[in-house]
Amino acid sequence: MKNTKVLLYIFFFCCLDVVGQNQRIISFNLFNGSVDTLDNVDFDTTIASEKTIFSLGNFNNDLNLLSEDKPVDNLYPGSNYTRKRQASLDFDINQFPIRTSVKLFKLENDSIKSKCSGSLISRKHVLTACHCVALINEDSLLYDSLFVCPVIDNGQINNNFECSWVKRVYIFENWDMSNSDFAVLELEKPIGDETGWISIGFDSDDSALLEGIFYKFSYPATTITYIDSNSYNGDTLYYGYGIADIISENSYGVRNASGIPGESGSSLIKIENSETYTSYGVFSWSTNLYHSRITNWKYYAIKSILNHDLTGYTENVPEQPLISIFPVPASDYLNLVYSGDDKLTRIVLFDLNGKKMIERTNLNNELKLDLTFLRNGTYILVIYTEKNRLVNKIVKTGAGN
Repeated sequence: MKNTKVLLYIFFFCCLDVVGQNQRIISFNLFNGSVDTLDNVDFDTTIASEKTIFSLGNFNNDLNLLSEDKPVDNLYPGSNYTRKRQASLDFDINQFPIRTSVKLFKLENDSIKSKCSGSLISRKHVLTACHCVALINEDSLLYDSLFVCPVIDNGQINNNFECSWVKRVYIFENWDMSNSDFAVLELEKPIGDETGWISIGFDSDDSALLEGIFYKFSYPATTITYIDSNSYNGDTLYYGYGIADIISENSYGVRNASGIPGESGSSLIKIENSETYTSYGVFSWSTNLYHSRITNWKYYAIKSILNHDLTGYTENVPEQPLISIFPVPASDYLNLVYSGDDKLTRIVLFDLNGKKMIERTNLNNELKLDLTFLRNGTYILVIYTEKNRLVNKIVKTGAGN
């Protein structure tokens, strides 16, 4: 009987239509500069659809009850999809799933600049577009320092959630804009533990994929009046929703709708309240709100990267150097105490427009910063030590303004 079961298992396995993904994945470690190529992932082509799990996170269980009805107002002409509207005007952006939306920044030539949009898809992974981080149709990155922050709005970093450096970037080998414009960012901090995350999925049935209502949360950054009369600068979260009605083998989108630079990498998320919060692709092109579509081989490749981080598993990682920053929020002065086993070498404070406000070098491991000349608001503090680089958000308030 035992041998019979083994033979049946072998027969069943051999009869499955199992193939490997079309393109391998390249992994770039931004912390040490190493580059690796991951093995292809095998998958069963007879599976027509699948999606990962989503998580509400630990912050709270509050859900935005998003409309699942076809919109009738504020539509793009000739479409069933709304024009962009500031998300915080209509929703509590601290609630799920909006709080899974992130803004991507680059640190380049000693300045911080906003880049693209993205979505948390595990406790420490963000889905975005490959063209946000890599040279077009080339297997090399544009930047060596990236970080993300959840639900920035009105130029303010959200004080409920942490920001994080990007530790690794994953892209498809020989990627191109037409069918593999995807990047997965592995974060240093598992910020998704608090915010939660949406799922990713694929569906081989075109008509089934287009059923339902799709939402988009993003950071448009450029004002293009002939497309959209709103004024955008990338510091505010916007949303749109409605029906997707264009689909092909590697894309789907919305007829007569348009995207804006800064929205690249944001997801088109299928919403069924309390049941489905699933991204089936990322924004790549403006015309017809073109999204690169997650197909079966892309799905299984991306899912393999997420690994145990979908389950909330906490891996053993080296303890981060201890940095004490106080008071929080700060008014006139900010104190910083570094207790690592190396030396604090440099600190730089930026405003949210990327302007350098303070820089200090040749430091002791304790220092006091004068903030009296700064306006009240949120700032980004980048801390350099001999071994590490850390990012913190700083809130300035009080009489010093």
